[in-house]
Amino acid sequence: MSENKKNVDLNKVSYNFGTKGWTVIGFEIVMLFFMTGITVDGLNTIVPMMAAFHGWNQDVLLSISTPASIIALFACVLWAAFIEKAGLKKTTIITMVLAGISMIAYGNAVNIAMYAVALVCIVTFINAFACNCGFAICANWFPTKKGIVMGITTIGMNLASALINWILTGLSGRFQISGALSILGIAIIVLAVLLGLLVKGTPEEAGCYPDNDPEIAAIIKAEEEGVKEMEKVSYAGALKNKYVWIFGLGAGCFGLATVGIMSQLVGYFMAARGYELTGALSMLTIAAVIGMIGSWAWGIVDQKLGTQKACLLFGIWYFVGIAFLIAPPTPCMYIGLFMLGGAIGGNGNFLPSLAAQAFGRKDFNVSYACMNMINGIIRSCSFFVLAVLRSMTSGYTVPYMVFAVIAVIGGILIVAVKEKKAIQ
Repeated sequence: MSENKKNVDLNKVSYNFGTKGWTVIGFEIVMLFFMTGITVDGLNTIVPMMAAFHGWNQDVLLSISTPASIIALFACVLWAAFIEKAGLKKTTIITMVLAGISMIAYGNAVNIAMYAVALVCIVTFINAFACNCGFAICANWFPTKKGIVMGITTIGMNLASALINWILTGLSGRFQISGALSILGIAIIVLAVLLGLLVKGTPEEAGCYPDNDPEIAAIIKAEEEGVKEMEKVSYAGALKNKYVWIFGLGAGCFGLATVGIMSQLVGYFMAARGYELTGALSMLTIAAVIGMIGSWAWGIVDQKLGTQKACLLFGIWYFVGIAFLIAPPTPCMYIGLFMLGGAIGGNGNFLPSLAAQAFGRKDFNVSYACMNMINGIIRSCSFFVLAVLRSMTSGYTVPYMVFAVIAVIGGILIVAVKEKKAIQ
């Protein structure tokens, strides 16, 4: 570590990112809003409305989302190579335009086959621009402030949980579901044009400093020059790296717990707590709103303690929150809902932050793509685990506590390996 680096507080929480830095953050918030809103939360509205509009089977449409997610998961690994060839900004714009076109085709599908192909394209391209490209741009712009920046940008995911179904319902009331999805597709294309005009892939290209800090810029320049002959990590090299696997598995445990709990939270409040549908949906909305604060708060914890320590604390928080949620007394349930909301807010922060910490700007693209694939495979097991546990126990207590334990295991996995900080 250079002498200059010793004199700089890399764990300082600061919001002095400059106008161009905040512009990057703003775009990533919106991109993550579309990613979560269209590929996850919005399906609650899109699937039944598309089924009713066309007279299709709702269960068939919903089942298509699983293979679409799996195909997109593996396709997204390849975007790192595309970024290397075409450049980060160009790849971002291309995938955004393709996502917008796919959205329009999705909304205007004339048969289930067209619906399925369009959905695969949507999930692939939206994940590409929001995660592979968006997080890479953030890693370039904010190499040492990644914790707080990820905490702010992932607020977009919670905004989607709270708002997307209201937006889709409102637009569909005036333009049908086909028109609603077409409007959102056009919005993504407009966003791509604005990004092309206002955002650069690195702060240096925009005439700015990383973290908007000349001292950080000097450290990065000196250390990158010291290793300029080092080759970038390859896919094979990344998949042989223990940090890629352990961080991917650990974050996957967080994702598995989150999807398993949130996918059945409405059912839990109805079956176990006696709420009507409207009340149960209100509880889900409350959790999403709390998640916006949680996203920012976990970003601060990440920045102050370091990402790996924050992950362990996150797993423990999740465990305690779920224990309170399922405890019989109503006051405990409210405490659990608050803690659960905070946890779902922080869930999306850690994987890109871990990739940026361990592999830095130079190797972020490939390492994050591989980590995200591992994370996604583990996360996708949530429905299987939930189905098995529900069939064995006929309730929510055992499945939810298993997910709580899995969350702790994820935190332990991540903190168990020696802290690795790449040249930022």
